[in-house]
Amino acid sequence: MSLNNISLPSQLLADLYQNTLIQNTASAMPVKEDVVFLGENKKNILIVVNTKEAVYLPDNELTFLTTVLSACGLDLSHVAILNWYHQKQKVSSWVLEQLKPKQVLLLDVLPIEFGFASNALYTVQKSNGLQFVAAPSLSDIEGTKETKKQLWVVLKQLFFL
Repeated sequence: MSLNNISLPSQLLADLYQNTLIQNTASAMPVKEDVVFLGENKKNILIVVNTKEAVYLPDNELTFLTTVLSACGLDLSHVAILNWYHQKQKVSSWVLEQLKPKQVLLLDVLPIEFGFASNALYTVQKSNGLQFVAAPSLSDIEGTKETKKQLWVVLKQLFFL
């Protein structure tokens, strides 16, 4: 009998290979993709929007947002705009880890949906070393003078203006 033709009983094979390198119960690890955002994030300010109409924001809302940012002494290079609606994996901890924001503005995204504890609107709150504010969508805010005023008051607090 040659070494190429050795026949072993099935029970002996099972005993020899009981601890295999491949497990039947293995599950695939989720692949964490880089967060895609609009802006340059130079001042670590994260703006999270929630719109299905555009990749980031519809043109009219982006124009309104840039006007608001300008009033705060900011522009698109200072912020990262993330559309929560289009995120494949809605894992806020991964977003926060990658972008390392100091302030977060949630527009049409409830804080609980983003992993924060409170759902209060127009209130500066703190969580894990960062400040955040939640507000309605930009189209809702742009619609009335009162909501614009509420946003302005809270942004002055958030950005120390």
